[in-house]
Amino acid sequence: MNESILYHLFLPHYLPSSTEDDYLLESNHEAEYILLERMKEYFGTLQSTNDANKLPMLEMLTDCVKRWSILQNPREFTISNLQPSIEQLPPGSFLPLYFNAQNAAILIEIEENNIDQPLVSSWQVLLPFEKMTPSVVPHFSCFPVTNYRLNNRSQLSSEVHCELLEDFMHNTIEYFKSSKGSQLFDNVRDVPKSHYICQWWIQLFEGIEVENNCNMVTKFKKKHRRHIRHNDAKLPFRRSGLWMTIKVAFQIILNKRLGDVGTVVYKLLITHFLTYIIFKTHLTISNDLLVHCIRKIVRRLNKIEHLLSSINTKDLDAWLYYTKQDIHMKINQILPKVHWQNNIQADEKKKHLKLETNFELHDSNIYQHLCQKLKDYLNDQIM
Repeated sequence: MNESILYHLFLPHYLPSSTEDDYLLESNHEAEYILLERMKEYFGTLQSTNDANKLPMLEMLTDCVKRWSILQNPREFTISNLQPSIEQLPPGSFLPLYFNAQNAAILIEIEENNIDQPLVSSWQVLLPFEKMTPSVVPHFSCFPVTNYRLNNRSQLSSEVHCELLEDFMHNTIEYFKSSKGSQLFDNVRDVPKSHYICQWWIQLFEGIEVENNCNMVTKFKKKHRRHIRHNDAKLPFRRSGLWMTIKVAFQIILNKRLGDVGTVVYKLLITHFLTYIIFKTHLTISNDLLVHCIRKIVRRLNKIEHLLSSINTKDLDAWLYYTKQDIHMKINQILPKVHWQNNIQADEKKKHLKLETNFELHDSNIYQHLCQKLKDYLNDQIM
């Protein structure tokens, strides 16, 4: 399980070729929600941080992840859980949801000054084969997407709406089409079409209106990396769509709360989470994988330092300093020794030398059995 999580968070060079070979994705992504469980654990560890070093919106993010992690578990995504979760959303809260079966995500926001008219948005999470494979040019998704304001909050928690979301979570409606000769057919190796949530779902709400204030939110892009494994597998490996959704949702939320500073806070928060995961699992993984992950974390830190040099973060300086120091401390604790490869080679030489030392060529026990068989054979021939 630990290696599977690291595959999706860090994209090492060697990845499974099929979803059935990956712990999080096998059995129709049944365990993918564990990524959110790890995020919830991470936020739990931050509660003991000194108040002066805490992120101001830590409680809001923690509550968001707690609600989300329960519902993201396919077994817990039921009307009986969904209805009260939506009804009990407090002012100033967010509820993201990822629908793997639709390749789409939604974000519900309850504003502090307008709790009866929530904002909703939705977006496609992963790109289909036709966009990812033919081109070497990187592909990006742009955020934030269009926000819509509902005229009545009760539409979200109605039984009919919750039944629809439950169906979205468990049943794919349509895949992207592939052609074979003159015929078109659903390509189940590809991602599902997202327009049932991104378009049709939005249009179901009565009296819904486009929210114009969303243009004031800091814009950002998410790169779709070439992480698809093409082979004969019925379901090729893809990077987790839930992980992509987590990153997008957090950046939207932090940008709304902090403006331009939200981007650097998001990047450092995610880097801190990645460090937490590595620190927790480093004893169970290979040195090669550990070094790969550490290099990515260090690279992220360097980019963050560059961003910090160009923005004013006065109100967050204590949190930024504490978080960076904690990352450096944990990395230094788990970083393999400089000559770790030499140590492995030395151990192998010792084992080889020991084998040679214990091997006595003139030991009669080595060939006594074979000689006895040969002797019996020759005696039989003479007789």
